[in-house]
Amino acid sequence: MNTSEMSAVILAGGKNSRMGKNKLLLPLGDSTIIGTLLTTLTQLFGECVLVTDHPDAYREWRVKITADLICGPEKNSLTGIHAGLSIASSAYSFVVAGDMPFVEPRLMCRLAALSGKDDVIIPQQGEYLQPLCAIYHKNCLPHIEELLARCHYKILDFFHAVPVRHVDVAELLPDDRQHRSFFNVNSPDDYRQAQELVEQFKAGRLW
Repeated sequence: MNTSEMSAVILAGGKNSRMGKNKLLLPLGDSTIIGTLLTTLTQLFGECVLVTDHPDAYREWRVKITADLICGPEKNSLTGIHAGLSIASSAYSFVVAGDMPFVEPRLMCRLAALSGKDDVIIPQQGEYLQPLCAIYHKNCLPHIEELLARCHYKILDFFHAVPVRHVDVAELLPDDRQHRSFFNVNSPDDYRQAQELVEQFKAGRLW
């Protein structure tokens, strides 16, 4: 399957407690953190769905916008995945955190090419999985809803109920030894590192 046959779901509902402001709108290169990510996604996917509680902040982008459809006692990624998959037009969606600006197109294309039989296609680094940089099918929705009904928010806890394909990161990005695709901006130090990565890219020392 090609990425153009899929939706992209971007989770943009974090608390930003460590940054003190909406980190997704912080400048990064010639754009912002979220803008850098969306520029890549809009070129690959048939549509983009942004899950956020602050829709006005993202009106400039050609994306579908939705809030959580099931609200729990606290913000969590599982409710965002549920909303995005529910609103998406495509059966399969690539789900990514909004603070991951450097997701490599080759990774997304490779994951898309592996889809078709399984309901989750997820990168794996050793014993660690990357649930916010993975592909999900709408078949996951009833199992996610069952967890949410119990106020249970761990993403991996519905995986036993659906076919899951684990894909070693070495297979996805053999040349990306720094795993930039999984780099997320959580703290001021992460933000400074992201800015440095952009400058290195502009100078031709990366990618």
